[in-house]
Amino acid sequence: MPNIRTYVCLLSLPLLATSCRKGNGQQAQADRTPVVAPELTANALHTAPPGLLASRAASPVHWQHWEPAVLTRAAAARRLVFAFVGSAHFPGCVESLDAIDRDPALVARINAEFVPVLVDGDLARESLLAAGLLSQESRLPVSFPFLLVLSPVGNEVTWRPIAFAPGTEVGELFAGTTDVISRMWSESPEYVLGNSRLDHANRVARLQPPDEVPANPQARDELLLRATRQLVSLYDEDIGTLSGTGGLLPLGILQCLASASLDPAYPPELAARSRQAGKAFGATVLSSAMIDPLDGGVYTSRQGNSWLLPMQNRNCMTQARAARALVALHAATADPRSLEVALGAVRFAEEQYATQGGLFATQRLPAPTPTTEALWTREQIDQVLSPDESELWRLVSGIVDLGNLSDAGGGFFRLNSLAFRVPLAEAAERLKLAPDEAAGLLESGRKKLLKARQARLAPPPPSPTGSAAPSFRMVSAYAALFTATGDPAWQEKAVALAKRSRQAFSAGVLLVEQSPAAPAAVGDARAFTYALAIQAALDLAEVTLDEAWRIWAGDLATTVAEQFSDDDGRLREARPATTPLQLPIEDRVMLFDDSTAGLMRMNLARLAALGQTPPPAIARWTESLPDLASYPVVFTDSLLAASFARSRLLVELPADPSPAWREAACRLPLDRVARRIGKGSAALVRQPDGTEIQVDSPDALARSVLPAAP
Repeated sequence: MPNIRTYVCLLSLPLLATSCRKGNGQQAQADRTPVVAPELTANALHTAPPGLLASRAASPVHWQHWEPAVLTRAAAARRLVFAFVGSAHFPGCVESLDAIDRDPALVARINAEFVPVLVDGDLARESLLAAGLLSQESRLPVSFPFLLVLSPVGNEVTWRPIAFAPGTEVGELFAGTTDVISRMWSESPEYVLGNSRLDHANRVARLQPPDEVPANPQARDELLLRATRQLVSLYDEDIGTLSGTGGLLPLGILQCLASASLDPAYPPELAARSRQAGKAFGATVLSSAMIDPLDGGVYTSRQGNSWLLPMQNRNCMTQARAARALVALHAATADPRSLEVALGAVRFAEEQYATQGGLFATQRLPAPTPTTEALWTREQIDQVLSPDESELWRLVSGIVDLGNLSDAGGGFFRLNSLAFRVPLAEAAERLKLAPDEAAGLLESGRKKLLKARQARLAPPPPSPTGSAAPSFRMVSAYAALFTATGDPAWQEKAVALAKRSRQAFSAGVLLVEQSPAAPAAVGDARAFTYALAIQAALDLAEVTLDEAWRIWAGDLATTVAEQFSDDDGRLREARPATTPLQLPIEDRVMLFDDSTAGLMRMNLARLAALGQTPPPAIARWTESLPDLASYPVVFTDSLLAASFARSRLLVELPADPSPAWREAACRLPLDRVARRIGKGSAALVRQPDGTEIQVDSPDALARSVLPAAP
């Protein structure tokens, strides 16, 4: 498994013209006159939804949309397709596009020689997955922005990440990627077409085969135990962290460890070790700079190897994902910090990403990535705060004259990141402050520091348009917070948001990522968004006992089976009708987030626990498993799904349950317990082995299904 990074690689990268080997190619057919469609003579992004695409509507580049029709136009014009793949929250993407716009010679060449296509990876997830696959083939870490050249029939010709840094000559990077292939295309397009077609066929043949189904339940159980032990073994007790976790915030790992600690089918010693590792590793991450102490927001990834230096780009998906995962961690460890961070992340999402229509945007409008504006020298802290506030904040955040980022390299000399590294109670005791006085100084200092940071690092304007993926993810976050707090406001928010999202993002039996979707192919929801919608519907069914949401989840699963599964058993990320990419891309590894495969496995296990048989086309996904034991870090979502399928309890309430019974059932954790209203007069807990436990009262329900508090 390669070392995968989602931030921009600032290293020089060699030319990747893998499909353009010299050989006996045929000469171009001189009698074929190129026909340039009118659409290719102008920038088409004036119809794009708000975000990265719409931000380039005034670009001098004749950017086209990522849709199958672009291949038809490229074939008629006898041009290659030049796809710029990125996202507004990947550092370097906005800067690279700005640099292209400022280079008239580069713009003229792109417009004259290629069909340029701007691809927003947040809308076209298959493009990000393709970048990961092609980078792995080239033995390079994936990074963005990513240049992908396609033939007019959609086969991959060449590719390269843009290693953008201040002062980078984008024209030179572009030339390094395209000069060879441009010359070969002008001399012999038939050779390039034939060679790329052959390479594409070989690439498809090398795609990972379907995951295997364990021989029997015992083999499956042994695989789960081995994978969990392997995951726990990565925990280093001396430093309180896990090795090999990569640069992304390890939410899946924390949720997986929490789930394992509550799994009744695991040996007690393994459950205890999982709880210990989850609690200690969680404390390390949640006391780091990955959790912003000024606004409560959660960062997606880090720079280098230190959790003290986060990448500054944030998005709504991470906030919602953090809330749901950390509620699970709180249920397993009873650590109040987990719930505190979950609440802060959701409040930050509401402040930064909520739209006027009551939905959620993926992120704010595109802007260049901040560099060191969020970091502080000790002198800057002293200038902003009073002496007492400064003394407390310097202790809490570990601020020193030489900077607390010494491991990050010379570029951060004397700079400090802010974090709650020392608990407030401990800091108050060391400074001989009363608890109330310390809390007051911390809060007054927080407000001053936040105001000062906003003055030098103003947030980009909010997006006016909601998207399906973050909106459905926020439904799950609200549902999780209701189970943890019992506050009905979270339940009400979950229901209201789910109703608005279902209305806004439904197009018959299909879903759209943004509404209105113009053009339709760009707004067509990918399989990952369907998986999030199913998860949200199931979460909502659990906290409301409204069967209609469970039925909708089942309907969406059927749509996934009909629209995204192919004859080879793959679960394609994009419907062929909406993407020009010819690779049958699956999302099976946690490259950027939960994978589509992992989420769908969890969803199908939850539906099966409620008695709903999965559609035949994707039924195999409920039993098959990847190589969990060898790579548990990148398969924690599938590990969770397998655990759900084996150990999920079903709570069946009496017919016409009282409000007390309803509340008791709805407050149960989302991950490990299914619930529904039965037809009998007694409440039952149905165990995975088929046995039943009768529950006498609502107060006893939680004790009947959950292990004793740690």
